[in-house]
Amino acid sequence: MLDARYLPRCYQDDPNISDCFISAANSLNENVRSGISEIGLRPLDSFVSPDFNLTLESPISDVYVAFKRFTLYQVHSYRFTTADVRPKDGVLEGQVMLSELGMSANFEAQGHVVGVALNGLGYGRIGLENVACDFSIKWPKEGTCNELNLEISCKIEDLKVSNITGLPGADSIRAVLNLSSQLIASEAAPACSSIFQALLKSYLRRLCRQYAFNDLFPMNQNA
Repeated sequence: MLDARYLPRCYQDDPNISDCFISAANSLNENVRSGISEIGLRPLDSFVSPDFNLTLESPISDVYVAFKRFTLYQVHSYRFTTADVRPKDGVLEGQVMLSELGMSANFEAQGHVVGVALNGLGYGRIGLENVACDFSIKWPKEGTCNELNLEISCKIEDLKVSNITGLPGADSIRAVLNLSSQLIASEAAPACSSIFQALLKSYLRRLCRQYAFNDLFPMNQNA
């Protein structure tokens, strides 16, 4: 049983459970900023991820990047805009918005993005504007938590490279990338989706091992 009195509760017998979830989730911005130990959530201001590698391939981009000290900023400023909670199916779907999202990392890159060569070691910081992520979570009612399914698809309205160092011609690279900022944002959206999906799936599987769906969404107030 999840026991944290400051966490809002939504009940399966509530016909407005989806609206309840939106209100509850959006009321916790300051709590998630410093972390919520009861559900194993680390502080989200800022959030440093494990090191990872990423490949971005499209008709106009082909780049491999190894990230170290990849850090997310302002994740706690999320807003859930829609939700569809279906307790009988163990399903939670919806959309979450981030009006501003910062990212920074040390990296090693090889390849190009929209014709701009990125080769070598460096450090970069970018700001994303109006990130909208559709998500679908299928909580396993039976079986192992490895069967938990998560799908995330994000769109990014705009992207600004505020700092890039280490690469040859770094200032010129930053200027050229910012001239095509909306195109870069479109190219970066699948990578952003993959990053969020990997980080969130790892967390949700840990949460699943601790709580069943009925613990997170009790049947009624007497449960």
